[in-house]
Amino acid sequence: MKKIFMSIAVLSGIILLNSCKGKEKTEETTVESPVSTETAMPPAEVATSVEPKSYVISIAAGTPETILLGKNKEASIKIKNLKAIDLSDPDGKSLGIQLSYQIELTNRNPIGGGYIDIDPTKFRLELDNGTKLSHDDYDSVGTDAESTKTSKDCIFKLPAGTKPVALNLFHDDTRVSVKLEMK
Repeated sequence: MKKIFMSIAVLSGIILLNSCKGKEKTEETTVESPVSTETAMPPAEVATSVEPKSYVISIAAGTPETILLGKNKEASIKIKNLKAIDLSDPDGKSLGIQLSYQIELTNRNPIGGGYIDIDPTKFRLELDNGTKLSHDDYDSVGTDAESTKTSKDCIFKLPAGTKPVALNLFHDDTRVSVKLEMK
């Protein structure tokens, strides 16, 4: 009986000793945890990273919403989703402006009439200094008679210190100039 009692006493002493060591480790980790979270960057600071400056760009007042192109005015075009954002280097210095838009093309030919394809490579963006730019990226758009289709984004990159004045559209030996305003 003494042997059993002694065995139980020794075992309980070992268990008690190990549990005390475990508490010390737990206390150390709870003390260290707040220190490590204090040095981490709060999520609010990460979310407020530098966003590019954007500009309000629109078609000038008095310009019709729908532009007709083609010898028989068979191509009806709307300029949609005009956007302009500032391009800058990591130091915040402006590298220019990226202007993007979409073309909504409606083929006004009657059913059985011809297919129309608008090629933005012929379009030119006129700047306030008189320079005319071609696209950096574009998506041509074509559609069958009496149907409408919208292009993906067409993009111009403007040099720093310039603003767009007009977008010149060309199709089938016709030309229309759409006046732009940027604020």
